[in-house]
Amino acid sequence: MMCRLYLASLLLLSSVIGAPAQAASPDALWQIAHEQCLPNSIAHGNPAPCALVDREHGFVLLKDINGVAQHLLIPTTRLAGIESRELLSPDAPNYWRQAWERRDYVSQALGKSLAPDQFALEVNSAAARSQLQLHIHMDCVRPDLPALLQTHRDDPFGQWQSLQLDGHTYSILRLPADALATQDPFKLAAARSPYAARAMAAQSLLLTGARFADGSSGFYLLDMPVNFALQEQGSAEVLLDHDCRIAQ
Repeated sequence: MMCRLYLASLLLLSSVIGAPAQAASPDALWQIAHEQCLPNSIAHGNPAPCALVDREHGFVLLKDINGVAQHLLIPTTRLAGIESRELLSPDAPNYWRQAWERRDYVSQALGKSLAPDQFALEVNSAAARSQLQLHIHMDCVRPDLPALLQTHRDDPFGQWQSLQLDGHTYSILRLPADALATQDPFKLAAARSPYAARAMAAQSLLLTGARFADGSSGFYLLDMPVNFALQEQGSAEVLLDHDCRIAQ
């Protein structure tokens, strides 16, 4: 029975993950998380087909079939995506912190530990996603990304700066090592400008570890906005590498 459940989930997931925003089954992740992983964990103590069900913090981790090690953090609360107003409430769970603290699931899938600057979390804009359930991508970064971001290793903490990368315009924010204990990247992005909170659907966020000039560690938060004039749908996922070449 468990094998059939897992195979059915793979077939459902394969029809949508990595597909265009017009995917035929935009509720596939919600169905897997809410109708399979969560009830199976409650009834049998088994998170399958997920890798983890954390009922205390309200999320599941699912191994994505796209990529050698990529996992997805999926809330067990119904949230459409980055634009969900609930994410900006004072008592909203910090799903970024939960995903960062579970990055060992990606390392375990690789069979090799990743340095913080080799790993990233990412959320697509409403225009660039295929699913109508919030999910955070957990995967390796492109091999060239850590060096490219080093030009911002002396930026003032908490001040957004402009970043030109591959012909795209990002905003980048340098954060200290303890940032996720008190700060939520969704809220940091919403506070970036007077209009940002009303335009969250048009943002794509990526959080990666960093090593700074003084030897300390922390994070870079990147915000890539939608720009239809340049045919940019807002997908910082282009900075991830689902083949994890950086670990080879």
